[in-house]
Order: sequence, then C-alpha cells, then structure tokens
Amino acid sequence: MYCSSGAGLACGYIVVIYIRRTLIFERMKYHFKRILLLTIFFSFYKLSQSQNTPSPYPQNYFRNPLDIPIQLVANFGELRPNHFHMGLDIRTQGRENLPVYAAAEGYISRIKIEQYGYGNAVYITHPNGYTTLYAHLNIFYTALADYIKAKQYKEQSWAQDFELPAGLFKVTKGQFIAYSGNTGGSAGPHLHFEIRETKTGNNLNPQLFGLGITDKQPPVIYKLFWYDRRYSTYQVPGNPITITKKGTAYTVAGNIVKVNSPVISLGITAEDINPSTPFNMGIYAATLWMDDSILNAFKLNDFSYTDTRYLNGSIDYSKYIKEKVYVQYLAQLPGNQLKIFDADVSNGVIILADTIPHDVKIAIKDVYGNISVLGFKIQLQQPFSNYLFPANAQALLPEHENIVSGKNVKVQFSKNAFYDAVPFVLSESAATNKNSASPMIGLHNYTVPVHDLFSVQIKTSLAANNPLKNYVVMQLTSGRSKETAKGKWTGDWMTASFKKLGNVQLLIDTVPPTITPIGWKNGGILSSAKTLILKCKDDLDDIDSFSATLDGKWLLFSANNDHYTYRFDEHCTQGLHTLTLKVTDIAGNTTTQNFTFTR
Repeated sequence: MYCSSGAGLACGYIVVIYIRRTLIFERMKYHFKRILLLTIFFSFYKLSQSQNTPSPYPQNYFRNPLDIPIQLVANFGELRPNHFHMGLDIRTQGRENLPVYAAAEGYISRIKIEQYGYGNAVYITHPNGYTTLYAHLNIFYTALADYIKAKQYKEQSWAQDFELPAGLFKVTKGQFIAYSGNTGGSAGPHLHFEIRETKTGNNLNPQLFGLGITDKQPPVIYKLFWYDRRYSTYQVPGNPITITKKGTAYTVAGNIVKVNSPVISLGITAEDINPSTPFNMGIYAATLWMDDSILNAFKLNDFSYTDTRYLNGSIDYSKYIKEKVYVQYLAQLPGNQLKIFDADVSNGVIILADTIPHDVKIAIKDVYGNISVLGFKIQLQQPFSNYLFPANAQALLPEHENIVSGKNVKVQFSKNAFYDAVPFVLSESAATNKNSASPMIGLHNYTVPVHDLFSVQIKTSLAANNPLKNYVVMQLTSGRSKETAKGKWTGDWMTASFKKLGNVQLLIDTVPPTITPIGWKNGGILSSAKTLILKCKDDLDDIDSFSATLDGKWLLFSANNDHYTYRFDEHCTQGLHTLTLKVTDIAGNTTTQNFTFTR
C-alpha cells in the first residue's frame, strides 16, 4: 500500500478499501474477458443508439401543466447548490400569471405557502398512485384561494403547510388551478413541476412520463478528472485530463491517461443538450467500465427530498465552492447513501495492480436514451506521489460520530455528517469585531461539505450576569454566506446548529430591524393602489417574525425575501386607517411602527 505514514486513521480507512478491491480485481483469463466485454459493450452501445428502453411509467397520462409548449429551464437531476433539482422548471415566456392546469384528474391534497423554497405550491394526488406538485405560483383559483385565506385569518398566519381531505377539492385533467408566478426561492418567472410516487413520497423524473418533449441530441462531455483515492477527496484535489471529440465519440489526448497512484477514481463535467431550449441541463445516467467490469453506474430518478443533499457527496464539492464548476463523481464515496447507484456493481474505485494499460469506457445518457461515450486507456506509472496528513489535523471519518473540542468550543457531528474522511483542523483566535462575545472559532474549511445539522457550543467572554447575554446570537460565516442562530444558554456556553463549516463566533446584537414603505408614504392617499409593500431588514440577523394589524385587526401580508405585501381587499374599506407593524429579528430586537393612509 502506497500511503504516507502521517495519514493516520484516514489512511488506514483507505487501506481497507484497497485490500478489498485488490481481491476483486484478480486478473486470471484477463485478455479473454477484456475482448468479450468490449464486444458486449459496443453491441449495447449500437442498440441503445437505435432504440430507447421503454419507460416503466404510464405515458401520456399527465398533460402539460401550461397551455404553451413545454420549454425547459431546468430538468430533473440538474446539479444545484446543496441539492439535485427535483422536478422540471418550465418557462413561462418571461411572464407571470399564465394559467396553470391540473396535469391529470385527482384531488388537491396539500397546500404549502412559504417565504422561500416553493413559495405558493399546490399538490394534487392522482388515482394512479402519483402526486404532482406545482410551485412558485402567484394566485390560486377562486374557491381554493378563499378557503386558504379564511384559514390564514383564522390562524393569523400567512405561512401554511396543510393537507386536505380527498373530497374537498376534486380536479379534472386540464382544470385551471392557479396562475404562475415568481414566489419563494425563484430567480425568475417559471413553473416548477414535480411528479412523486404517492406511497413513498419519492420524486420521479417527469420526463419518463412523456409530456410531449422530444430530444435526439446526446449529452456533451466537457472535462475529465482523476482522484488519488489513497487519500481523502478532501485532502487531495482532482487532476484534470484533456479530452477531445472525434465524430460522436470522446477520447483523451494520446488515448492514454498515466496516473501515479494505484488507487484512483474518476469524475466528469457533462450536460444534457435539448434543441428546444437554450439552457443546458443535467445528465440522467452514467456508467463506468474498466476491462471486464462495470465499476460504477448511477441513474438520477426515484429518491426523496430527504436525500437530495447527498448531491454534495456526489460531486467535487471543493471545486464547486471555489470555481462554481460541477464535477460529478463516477464513484460512490463511503458516506454517500443516496439510492441512485447500481447495487450490483462496485463503488467505482479503480485498483491498478499492475503497470499495463487498461481500457476505460464512460457512457453518459439522457432520459431519452441518447448516449455519449468517452473511451481511453489508463496506466499506472511510478514514482507514486505522496501527500502528508496535516500535523494539527484530527481525522473525522464517515459513518462515525465525531467530536471536536477546544478551550472555548465543542463541536459534535453525527455519523452521517461526512461523505469521506476529513483532516479536520480546529482553530481559535482573538475576536476583532467590536460586538464579539467570544473568540473567533475556525471550523476547518468551508470547502468541505457537511450532510446534516451539527451542534456547536461556544463559551462566551461576557460575565455571567451581563444583561447583554440576552441579545447574543451565534453567527457562522461560510465563504460569502452568513447564517445566524439564536442559540440556547447553558451557563457560559451557547449551543446552536449549522450545516456548513466556516468561522463561527458569538455576537451581541442590540439593533432592531428597519421598516421601509415601498412605493408609498406615511399619511398618503392609496385609493387606487392594488398593493401595499414594505421592506423589512436587519443589520445582522434575518427577520424572525412579522405581524401587521389594520385598525387593531390582524392583516394578511405575504412574504417574499425581505418584501412584505398586502393586496387590498374587503379587509380595508374606504377611509382613514392606521397600520401597526411589529417586526422582530433573531436576537429578539423588536421594531413597532405605526403608519396611516387613506383609502
């Protein structure tokens, strides 16, 4: 085994993989099997180019949810920050308020209204065992909108997430259900459409159901990388390999890749191309062969939102964070539990037990069966490279609970936290912010992903009886993003939870949020206005709560990012009115402000 003696536990972890895979790659009858496999491969490739595998899902059962031809902005499985895209984003011609229709008969089974995420969303359960979802909507159809509005006023809450009984709102195929919009976590007007299996809740690739979309163009392969898997993928960067295209096939320069590690894995950057849209999208499936074995295969279909964050273990996360380039691994990291991989093949780690060239094939496929193939040879060469395990690092392993502690910090990670071994470095330094209430804690490196919430305890520098402790928050800076939490005190220690690594500290926040009218003035006449909009911001935290009353009665405002909107209705009659707003930030600072206007 070619491993630095300083690699410690992380190196030992890789040794086990190496020994296990070496036994599998025993090479008796090598040449005969290689010829046989290549014959099978090219037969499969030729067949797949001429016909598509029949879809296991009903065809033409679901209709286009819009009354314009489907033009996609994004497809299922497209790579997004911290998740795979779980449906189709359908263009709405750059406009809002296009009619949205039920894709099939059924009943409205759930409504979700949120500031981010889906925004306004409708779920329809169908009698064939599937559920469709329509998101980023503006306005629901009248009967449904009236029902939701009554519920919001009764509960005095704009945000909603509730289920509905089967007989309350039945729909027929093609029935109008809402107008499209740009609500929630949307960067532009479009309709987000999903198909789920009702029993499991798993998201399915909608293009497998037909929907009238055609595509005869194969995916495009841009780049190839190899990784030294004697070490953690978070210790050693990927090595780029130049690829070229000859006709319909891809290869590498010189047709051979020489590597200086006997244990490697591969990654690619690739996109799907569809002639009906200018947007490039995510691939559907990939298969990796070496000589006589399929080493890895995955297919992006049939998994849930619970597991979509495993995207971070399916890509070169560090490269994405640094360069905004997605490299999809053709190997399954030890802590990646996403159920997209073929369970009957290996994990994609390549063991080179000799120095002869070996044939490698990578097939990339879209949902319509169009395939692109990258073929080349790979050869082990010496001398082998070696990387030292950082002297001040602690090896945190996947599938193990891990605890890291220092003088002023304690951090606890679950067994699902990491996808690969992490050479974790903890640091503590003096605070530089005038509002700091603790040292600055460095939690390793923000370019290493964490799968689920981990707890952080930080000891404050404030005295036990200091009243400012009531206004302390914990803030994490991860690259360019910041996240703030109102933690819980246990003596001098505050505990909060995050999903990213970076720098974290305790901060004192005594500044309340600001409230700014948008497009109107206090005391103004709003007789012709259709909406009343406010912007609510805080200098450090997010807005934790917002409430409004009109002449002492609760008033319904919708939220979209930092804008809060009231649509004039029967709750605001003609005459002079007093609007009272109460906005609170995460630290607990509250701004209460009165406005008057005449309707």
